[in-house]
Amino acid sequence: MIKLENIHKYYDSQHVLKGINVNVNKGEVVSILGPSGSGKSTLLRCINFLEEPTSGIVEISDKRVDASSASKADIFSLRTSTGMVFQQYNLFKNLTVLQNVMIGLTNVKHIKKDEAKKTSLEILEKVGLTNRLNHYPAQLSGGQQQRVGIARALALNPEVLLFDEPTSSLDPELVDEVLATIRAVADTGKTMFIVTHELNFAREISDRVVFMEDGIIVEEGTAEQMFNHPKMERTKQFLSKATRNN
Repeated sequence: MIKLENIHKYYDSQHVLKGINVNVNKGEVVSILGPSGSGKSTLLRCINFLEEPTSGIVEISDKRVDASSASKADIFSLRTSTGMVFQQYNLFKNLTVLQNVMIGLTNVKHIKKDEAKKTSLEILEKVGLTNRLNHYPAQLSGGQQQRVGIARALALNPEVLLFDEPTSSLDPELVDEVLATIRAVADTGKTMFIVTHELNFAREISDRVVFMEDGIIVEEGTAEQMFNHPKMERTKQFLSKATRNN
């Protein structure tokens, strides 16, 4: 379903990703954990070329893009297979909730307005926002804004959903509503990559967990294995300390 082959990323002389290899099966939920600066978010953004890998290959279903020769058409095609949920919501401030969800359908997929509205209403019902259709982002809580972001990504019916620390900008009391929405999406069988510091959530929702540090994958395995029987000492140290702080 998703295959990352030897992904490297440099920012000038800084080597941020150092030959990452990951395979994800259809319907899997994979959480990426690690300390700040480990390359987690950069890796996530390389999957849809929001950050262009310096080298390596990204494959999603039948779309295979080599970073060394990727054209704009290749990148656009790859991006249509992904939906991204950002830390900072990235909603259009001048559009209502309904318009924010519709815009990808009308502008990217060129779906007729009536059909786009119908799809958007169905998705917004699933994330519990039918009572906020005509509100603007400034009129919403952070949790509501993030749920709009999730609805916008879902509306495009992507093959894979990418979550970049979706609760990091939220007040603590708003985190649970967003996590509940992500759980509901996972229950539908969507393939998902989640960068998160919410370790209890990662333990609960993940089929597999990837632990990164300093631009490499230190260890990966099932959630049960990683949280209960990690093999690498660095993984044990991180999870032990991070779990105490959660």
